[in-house]
Amino acid sequence: MFDTILTRLENTLIVAAFGTITVLSFVNVVSRYLLHGSMSFTTELVINLAVLLTMVGAAAGVRLGTHPGFEVLPTISRGALRTVLVALITLATLAFFLMFLWLGLEMVSRQMATGRLTPALHWPQWVFSLALPAGAALGAIRAVQVAVVQVNRVRKEEAS
Repeated sequence: MFDTILTRLENTLIVAAFGTITVLSFVNVVSRYLLHGSMSFTTELVINLAVLLTMVGAAAGVRLGTHPGFEVLPTISRGALRTVLVALITLATLAFFLMFLWLGLEMVSRQMATGRLTPALHWPQWVFSLALPAGAALGAIRAVQVAVVQVNRVRKEEAS
């Protein structure tokens, strides 16, 4: 159930961010062509949505097994070595995502404290910056989930 909810959330965020980026970029190009001027807020939104897309996409990539570390090394190894490799890869991936989570939360809290606003829209910058720690949290959860699946797969193979 939890996995299904996270998967739907990830997929929805990816589709919404990518679709919005596409529409905003197209509208901005048309505006430049027809009105001979760009809409500055579109660049601001596109950049911040790209960060969200990247972070959630990284989490989805771990979930889907497109991360080479989770697939290549464990696949070519067997038994205890495979379990150790899965554990090491998980720890490294988890450390990476947790570092982004910590740094992202620190950045968001700093932006909230200073009241920093985005240049074009004058929205609180921390609203957009939440994409970093939120995506990192999703990635950390997915890394642990993939590790559990991999270890269970090793146990089943050893049992048979």
